[in-house]
Amino acid sequence: MRGLAGKTVIVTGGAQGIGRAVVDRVVHEGGNVVIADCHAEFGKSAAQEADEIAGRPAALFVHTDVSDEESVRSMTEKTVEHFGGLDQLVNCAAVFIMRGLEATVEEWRRIMDVNIMGQALCVKHAAPHMRARGAGSVVNIASISGHIAQPGYLTYNATKAAVANMTRCMAMDLAPDGIRVNAVNPGTVWNKNNERFHREQLGMDRAEADADPEIGGRHMLGRTADPEEIASAVAFLLSDEASYITGENLMVDAGYTAM
Repeated sequence: MRGLAGKTVIVTGGAQGIGRAVVDRVVHEGGNVVIADCHAEFGKSAAQEADEIAGRPAALFVHTDVSDEESVRSMTEKTVEHFGGLDQLVNCAAVFIMRGLEATVEEWRRIMDVNIMGQALCVKHAAPHMRARGAGSVVNIASISGHIAQPGYLTYNATKAAVANMTRCMAMDLAPDGIRVNAVNPGTVWNKNNERFHREQLGMDRAEADADPEIGGRHMLGRTADPEEIASAVAFLLSDEASYITGENLMVDAGYTAM
């Protein structure tokens, strides 16, 4: 895609799942990537494999806690020092605390610190470096859960609803600097966490989950998504192919929210 080759992209939560798929897509398109993640083992492995995909030193792992401002500031500075600048940011880092009204104050604080404050802090510290380039692009990972009601998901859905509207506000604030901000809202994605949950809690493999009317059946296409399918949407919004798109919440949900 136009506008990814030679660009430097930070991907928070890039060690696993959707973030990992985004990392691989960026380097495949000729970009450089910083994997900002709190899981060192997975992050270092992801960086090594990204270099292999690129056939060159294209990835840097930086241990990062997105809920800690000093950690975020240090990570962005290391990005600029290593690659000479920063062009794009993908906010994938998240925690999945699925609780209803019984959620504790500690659970609320944890999920808000990572899912909301984490994204805000990363944009806060990345934007000045993009402004110095004269342009930039941010993609926040939100969720269909931010647009619908789901039983027992109050904590998670509230944070993803915040991300959806935060994206619009960021887009408005950063438009004068030529920085676009959009969000991708995935439906159910079959990543390792979801696979483990369905196997351990529901006794289902992917084929069974896709066939279940309450899982795959909630999507018009009748199945869950691969992380790479979400990464394709992210790559599009990052790229120059989406040069006239900002402030949007793109549903990548196989028609879930249209039903």
